[in-house]
Amino acid sequence: MNLRNYGWLLGTTLLVGGIGGVLAGFLVAGEHLGGSVGNFFVGTLVNLLVGLTIAVLAEMGFFAYMTLNYLMLSLLKNMKLWKAIQVVLILFTAFDMVYLRYTAFGQGEAIWPYLLVPLMLLAVAVVAAYAKVRLTNSNAWIPTVFFLFVVTSIEWVPGLRQNNASSALFMIVPLLFCNIWQVLHLHRLTQKTS
Repeated sequence: MNLRNYGWLLGTTLLVGGIGGVLAGFLVAGEHLGGSVGNFFVGTLVNLLVGLTIAVLAEMGFFAYMTLNYLMLSLLKNMKLWKAIQVVLILFTAFDMVYLRYTAFGQGEAIWPYLLVPLMLLAVAVVAAYAKVRLTNSNAWIPTVFFLFVVTSIEWVPGLRQNNASSALFMIVPLLFCNIWQVLHLHRLTQKTS
């Protein structure tokens, strides 16, 4: 990837994150819709800035994963082994998302609501991975699910620690917008041109 492509990815990811932040703000904290015009614009600006901040977090997570992927493929020299490790880490992350949140917040409650969050995130990751496979090839399936599930889960920890549906939703919308945007455009930016 050259510097021009990196700049394009960074700029568009920031734009997508900003849009996701504004959308999440309207979904979660729509109280600025009922006030004055000034209140509306200030609320929208704050949501845009939060979305841009989350986009920077998503960008860092994306390049951290790209670095990890490069290192693991270099060290293991076996793509199948690295894919198997990624599947194990997907399962481990799914278990931890349920177990750690349930032990921290849900003692004495039913476990079903704590299963819903990772299942929904996994469903989004699988749908996006299907789109990525359609755009590229079947080798993209596991890395895409891994990135969109595991890395997004790690980036989402501040929102999940609040144990508040509004906080979790406000953070996951821009994160998913950015991470899906990045993963679906990576192959276009890294193609070798003749």
